[in-house]
Amino acid sequence: MNRFNSSALALFTLILLTWTTGCYDAPEFANPTYDCACGTVEFNGGAYPLKMAEAIIPDSTDQLSRTYHIVADLRTPDEVDAHAEAHDLTFYMSFESLDDVVYYIQQDSVTHLVQEINHGDDQFPVRDYICTEGSIIIDPAYAGGTETVSFDVAVREQVNGGLVGFPTSFSGSFTAIIE
Repeated sequence: MNRFNSSALALFTLILLTWTTGCYDAPEFANPTYDCACGTVEFNGGAYPLKMAEAIIPDSTDQLSRTYHIVADLRTPDEVDAHAEAHDLTFYMSFESLDDVVYYIQQDSVTHLVQEINHGDDQFPVRDYICTEGSIIIDPAYAGGTETVSFDVAVREQVNGGLVGFPTSFSGSFTAIIE
């Protein structure tokens, strides 16, 4: 009479079950990178691709009113791969009406704000900058479509309402879609 070894059967069943259900071959993780392929900026000696560029018509009664908002990632490729905390540069600018092609910061009324947002900096996570001189050139899409904006300005950091430090060059160009 053959004796059946229950512990051997249990071990065989466990191995078979693990082999058929316990292993999953997951695809390799691809870290998402946000690149809108819509422009670049130069800031503090480095060139950075934009993660986002958007154009909004804020006043429905004036189809030539514009608000632009762009975001660039200031992290190095190694920091992006290592999932370092976000370090972005944003530029917000608003125009009551695009009644010109070139806007000079010193002469024209351009509402704007440049911010460096660094989630890895506990001491100064947000730094505000104000454009002190330079120009913004807009090629408007009057009938909708692709609108091109380029700028070359000098910015200074703003702390408690006052400007500090030396001017820093900030330039770039981007495209946005007007619908």
